[in-house]
Amino acid sequence: MKKTLTKLTPLFSLLFIFTLIALPYAVSADLQFQFKNPLAFSTIEDFLVAILNVVIVIATPIVVLFIIYAGFLYVTARGNATQVEEATRALTYAIIGGVLIIGAVAISKIIANLVGSFAAP
Repeated sequence: MKKTLTKLTPLFSLLFIFTLIALPYAVSADLQFQFKNPLAFSTIEDFLVAILNVVIVIATPIVVLFIIYAGFLYVTARGNATQVEEATRALTYAIIGGVLIIGAVAISKIIANLVGSFAAP
């Protein structure tokens, strides 16, 4: 019983918080229910670009930290082949992650330009 209650407590807490946040948007002064957009974005494209920008801001320092970690592994390897291999693998994965982030930005710009070229003036 205690385990079930422990698992459900965060769920009910989140539900309560979401209800308190959404209530002012859902109920107007004349008690008619309506949905007001709580986001500052008018299109899905703007929303997805904002999400991508947040991911970039979070992922870029992580990639830099992994590159520093790989350098630390190289320094502490002191010629040990298995540790050098681990450091090489860490550096390779960090660089691949950085390239994926840059690729996501490039692909989003290409798609935005392509869709914009077909849009009606």
